[in-house]
Amino acid sequence: MTAILVDDEPNATEALTNMLRMTSPDVEVMAVANDPNQGLELIRERQPDLLFLDIQMPHMTGFEMLEKLGKINCAVIFTTAYDQYALQAFKVSAADYLLKPIDMDELEAAVAKVRERRASAQPDFNALERLFQQVQKPEPQRIPLPLGDGLMFVLVADIVRLQSDSNYTTFYLANHDKVLVSRTMGEYEAVLEKQNFCRVHHSHIINLTHLRRYVKTDGGYVEMSDGSKVEISRRKKDDFVAMLGGNFIG
Repeated sequence: MTAILVDDEPNATEALTNMLRMTSPDVEVMAVANDPNQGLELIRERQPDLLFLDIQMPHMTGFEMLEKLGKINCAVIFTTAYDQYALQAFKVSAADYLLKPIDMDELEAAVAKVRERRASAQPDFNALERLFQQVQKPEPQRIPLPLGDGLMFVLVADIVRLQSDSNYTTFYLANHDKVLVSRTMGEYEAVLEKQNFCRVHHSHIINLTHLRRYVKTDGGYVEMSDGSKVEISRRKKDDFVAMLGGNFIG
């Protein structure tokens, strides 16, 4: 399996090359780029099986690089020192997401995941085109929530609702746990809008799967599976009713 490493820090690409040599000797590092534009040229020319891609780089982010690449057969593993990009990496369905300093065991596991998927001969796994679609799978999907000491992964199906408070968002889960993250609710809306979630208020997004009751009186509100009541704003009412799929609701 061939690989290209793109990171603006030479020390990072050197360290990653050595770690791959120790953990995954079957991975051939065919090229290293410390400039994103150079990385674009190398990827197009060499067409590796695997791309290790830094996110925060001068002049061009890793996500912007993927947009410029378009269609190319390659699996992508993001490498970054910043956990706030986990959500976006999840959205584009990267093969994996490694936080710096990279752990040897996590690196080995990430490469093994790519190796296994390649061996399964899934016809579209390596297409970067997949990275620009919201992946729809029959099995439950997880979403990463950044915490102070790392990431917490929760099943999307277990999220009852989200509530915004300035630059913070609280996730209310089916087991009555609450998870507070220092991210705006808007960052999650783009990921969840295709997963049967609806924004019913500027401060509230609900999972329609957990909707128990809709009450039109008193301005309109919904009751969720955890017993919570959420106001529906006048601006969002039409969108909410449309998602429920019925003019009969009124």
